[in-house]
Amino acid sequence: MKLDDKIKASLNAEQQQLDKVISTDDGLFERITGVYQGSMRWWMMLSSVIALFLTAGFIYAGFQFYIADNVSKQVFWAVWFVVGLMIQVAIKLWIFMEMNRVAQLKELKRTELVILQAIKRSNEG
Repeated sequence: MKLDDKIKASLNAEQQQLDKVISTDDGLFERITGVYQGSMRWWMMLSSVIALFLTAGFIYAGFQFYIADNVSKQVFWAVWFVVGLMIQVAIKLWIFMEMNRVAQLKELKRTELVILQAIKRSNEG
C-alpha cells in the first residue's frame, strides 16, 4: 500500500470519527441543563433565581417610569431600570460563560480519551 493511500485511509477514518462526534453534539437546551448538573449547580440555581427577581424588578421600574408624573421620578425609575438590566445582562453572561466552560471540559475529556486510545493502539501495533 502506498503512502498516499495510507494517508487517505487515515483521513477518512478521522472524518468518520469527527462526524460521529459532531452528530452527538449537544444542543442549546442540553447545554443549559448540563450546567445545572455540574459542580457549580447551586451557584447556577442562585443566579437564576436572582435573574428572575431582577427581571420582575426592572419591569416594575419600567412601568413606574411610564406612569411617573414628574421628571425627577422618571429619572429615578429610569436609573433603576438600567441598573437592573445591566445586572441581568451580567448574570446571563456568567451563565453562558459557565456553559462554555462545561462544554470545553467535556471536549477536553473527549480529546484525552482519543489520545489515550491512540497511544494504546500504537503500543499494541
